Amino acid sequence: MSTLTFSAATVPDEDVAVLRQMAASMDAGSARSLLETVVGSVETGRDLIVARVDDYVTPSQAARILGVSRTHLYKVLDSGALPCAIVGSKDRRIRMADLRNYVARAEELRKAAARRAARADQGYSEALDSM
Repeated sequence: MSTLTFSAATVPDEDVAVLRQMAASMDAGSARSLLETVVGSVETGRDLIVARVDDYVTPSQAARILGVSRTHLYKVLDSGALPCAIVGSKDRRIRMADLRNYVARAEELRKAAARRAARADQGYSEALDSM
């Protein structure tokens, strides 16, 4: 597994400055964008996980990435909402691509719920205005 986790708190300010200068000296493109994203995350104190889409993570790692408890993650895995592979007799591994897709689907569901709530609130406001 080649997944790497970086704690933003442990990256020295000097290293961040060097990375920022390196990004600024690069031509516009995906490599520069990636480096700027890394620097921005570290500067704002957000930890980073670097992984290939075909890498697998443990349930503990996946729960940390999602910001949920392992117990909740196991419920999600058991429901089939997030695919996993069984390793050995019962250990599970989650592919980063599947984790990314799950996050994207969850975000889209949140956005759809917010749009529905906004429309309902607007309808309620219009009903009050017409009284």
